[in-house]
Amino acid sequence: MKDYFQNDVPILLKLSEHKELLDGFPGESGDSQFDARLIYNQRRPEEAQLIIYYKPSDHLYQKFRALAEAGTSILDLVNPALSPYEWVNPEFFEFSESSLIDFHETNYFDHDKKSVILVLRNFCLFQNGRYAAAARFSLADNALSHLTGYIQYGQLGTYDSDDKFIERNHNRWTRFGPVEFMLSLSHSYKQGEPKKDFVITRDAQLVLRDDSEKVKDLDLLSLGEDLCLLMSLYWEKNIDFFNALLRVNDRDNYGTREVFKLSGDNFDSSQEFHLKDKYQNIYDFADSVNFEKFQTFRELIQEAVPRLLRIKHLDDISAFMVLYNIVEKFRNYFLNEPLDGSAFTVKEEYVFTGSEGSINRFIKKKIKEICEIVADADKQEFDSKAFEKVSFIKKTGLIDQFEGFIKYLNLDPDDYDVEFGQLIKARNLIYHGNPPDRDLSLCNKELKALVYDITLAIIA
Repeated sequence: MKDYFQNDVPILLKLSEHKELLDGFPGESGDSQFDARLIYNQRRPEEAQLIIYYKPSDHLYQKFRALAEAGTSILDLVNPALSPYEWVNPEFFEFSESSLIDFHETNYFDHDKKSVILVLRNFCLFQNGRYAAAARFSLADNALSHLTGYIQYGQLGTYDSDDKFIERNHNRWTRFGPVEFMLSLSHSYKQGEPKKDFVITRDAQLVLRDDSEKVKDLDLLSLGEDLCLLMSLYWEKNIDFFNALLRVNDRDNYGTREVFKLSGDNFDSSQEFHLKDKYQNIYDFADSVNFEKFQTFRELIQEAVPRLLRIKHLDDISAFMVLYNIVEKFRNYFLNEPLDGSAFTVKEEYVFTGSEGSINRFIKKKIKEICEIVADADKQEFDSKAFEKVSFIKKTGLIDQFEGFIKYLNLDPDDYDVEFGQLIKARNLIYHGNPPDRDLSLCNKELKALVYDITLAIIA
């Protein structure tokens, strides 16, 4: 497979709405059709290029500059080409969620035409042909490093009658909501020099299967994003796609939506991850996840996972604060959103007997009795502020709130080799700019285990 692929796609540039702005340019500035060529890397994340060819007399690059300086979106000018034949349906772009990184002109001619290059981040291309499967996502290299362990290759070159290129493949179709998914490696080779040499290359892919053929293309895209999030959580590294082919079933004459995405992979070669011993492979992990719960708490998981992945690259103090914050986010979320119909409430005050007034008077009286052991220089101030300490005494501690949330999720606080009071103390010291009074590496290990246990408790 070649790294770069090119596709000739005619386009219509709608310039007529900007005639006043383009009035100073020679020639017409109406809607015109142009030849264009899309060039993109089909093997790794990279910016795509849309090259538009034009006659020098069109001054297209200069017009683009003038429009851009006036605040006009260049991508809004690009429209599907028109065809004089109703049976011809040209491919077309969709830039609804796109961004233009840059555009520039070239200093060479292609026959008698100049060219301007649009450098694109994300966009879609609608194609006439029908993709065979429901969806296929090309994954970046972080997934490849794990998929190689799912495939065992045969002994190439033995020339036995049963010699196989792939001896064993542990990938399998696994249900995920309305679709099934499977990971795979796409193999290709190219002849080297001298000709007796050839090189096999592998590309990681995520394939979705929808036997009903009713799932819409954008829903397939969302499911692919969900599975990338799930793989990121499992392998503890960023798993993302940079290209996707999606079956289209609700547009006449168009069967495929191709999605281009400049994903940041941040290559991570580590093979160690927290769930390695709990789930043998990604399929066992996916089987344990409740699809409906995953969808319910998707935004919460989507916010937590990138933070969880980031701690690999942080010092102990920063990692501690990130992990502590994730637990707080979970706790605060479920104060407002019940899990399985069971509300989580934080007991903020102890229960006292008697009326509100009698309780406050009793506590205030006891506080004033403490004044007897306060130094003479501070007695008057302590006595005058006794009322301020009443509400503090009635409050429960953060430890009770911390442990209460863990028990709410049917987890056992004793499973974690750390005192929650010490976690809270360390957090407060750091928050107020003081160094922690202990080595945080053990705290981080237990906090990370807690974050994973909380996550599994709400989606498994």
